[in-house]
Amino acid sequence: MRIKITLAAVLMAALMSEAAAQEYDTCLVGIHQAESEYYSGIADTETRHFASSPETPSVLKGRNAGTLTHKVFGWHPYWAASTAHLYYDYDALSHIAYFSYEVDTATGGYSTLRGWDTTPIIGYAHQRGVKVMLTVTNFGSARNTEILTDTVKQWTLINTVISQLQSRNGDGVNFDFESVPAAQKANMVSFCRRAVRGIKAVLPAAEISLATPAVNWSDGWDLGTLAGICDYIIMMGYNYYWSGSTTAGPVAPVSGETYHVVRSINEDYLADGVPPGKLLLGVPWYGYDWPVVSSQRKAATTGTGSSRTYIKALELVAGNTRVFDDLTGVPYVNYQTTQWRQMWYDDSTSLQMKSNIAKDMNLAGIGIWALSYEAGRPELWKGLKTAFLENYTSSGGNPMADPEGNLQIIPNPVTDMSVINYTISRRSRVTLRIYDTEGRLTAALADRVMDPGTYTETIHSGTLAQGIYICILQTRSGRSAIKFAAIKSK
Repeated sequence: MRIKITLAAVLMAALMSEAAAQEYDTCLVGIHQAESEYYSGIADTETRHFASSPETPSVLKGRNAGTLTHKVFGWHPYWAASTAHLYYDYDALSHIAYFSYEVDTATGGYSTLRGWDTTPIIGYAHQRGVKVMLTVTNFGSARNTEILTDTVKQWTLINTVISQLQSRNGDGVNFDFESVPAAQKANMVSFCRRAVRGIKAVLPAAEISLATPAVNWSDGWDLGTLAGICDYIIMMGYNYYWSGSTTAGPVAPVSGETYHVVRSINEDYLADGVPPGKLLLGVPWYGYDWPVVSSQRKAATTGTGSSRTYIKALELVAGNTRVFDDLTGVPYVNYQTTQWRQMWYDDSTSLQMKSNIAKDMNLAGIGIWALSYEAGRPELWKGLKTAFLENYTSSGGNPMADPEGNLQIIPNPVTDMSVINYTISRRSRVTLRIYDTEGRLTAALADRVMDPGTYTETIHSGTLAQGIYICILQTRSGRSAIKFAAIKSK
């Protein structure tokens, strides 16, 4: 009883401090907008060299790779290196969204295409059976009001998008309108109806999707209605902590915060009538790095945070101690320059958890911000294929090189939903069971013959009484065990 009270007290204290850090800030800018504006400033002052392929891209070919069980959608930012697309693992992708056509709010046309009209990525992806979408961006309350209150501008935008898709053999459009005010909620729905009607009248096979916020802070989104109009929507499941946050923290917590990924899916999306089969979970291939007052977990910030791509985050982790935060399911690292800094970022372990959540909640798939941030490193691609590519093993069907067992429960304690990860190195009968501290069996999660590979199961705190449990994995090679706590969320 003493252990349970202590854990609950720690959790409640953490939640009280986290609630303040996650209050809505009217100056909050999403990562898509922040990075677009940053790189736009560079492009305006420097000569940037983009790979150019002005000829009409080839049409979409059939996939030679195995079948993906879910959509795997990745934004390709225009500031990516000209050769970045050559290092993508197209076996792990179903869609690439070129970022971006920037709306000219004076006319409804575009202020820039950022290389859509010349990029070689469309033809390259089509040859590998991957669809390419055009992302259309419009950021800010005032700019969205300009477009959403003027149907003439909307039709100019729609017709211009149709022309761009036709000229480049594009497979559809992803609208990324951010900071839509509540006053434009109905107009956003009307615009989407017009866009779907107009685009599909000319291009019936075109896919039309929306990028939408993790938390509907402004109440500008009628998500259930929009999901019924569009082919699918992508919840940008990040930016829970951002550059201006008052404490350091995870950009995409799985649990353990007042607002987190699972809550967003359940309360902002599914409860609003979004069908799981029309929802993709956006995941971050980036993190944030803040100056902080100390090395304490979630220390108070002393300045603005900086975004770090996955590859840059790994460089900062090298030589420092990575801490995996079981409460939120996201790692962080402390390091010192002239002062303490704390960086929270997603790695292959935390991203695998998010892929598992998308599968376990029967979502349509995941979206990635942003392709190229992995700089060709294989572990993130391997994780995608493990999660979503049928009959995939990391060694082409041979026994996995990972050690037997490798049993993990993330996050631990279990406060809502946690993922059990484990590895089987050779074909054998496998049992995975949960026992209480009295030795009573409380759950049998697996009892079958398994081939070599990495497997996952999920556990929910609602199915367990609050307390301490032991998870035991039994294989032909032996037994692995891990202790965990179940705590009821408040």
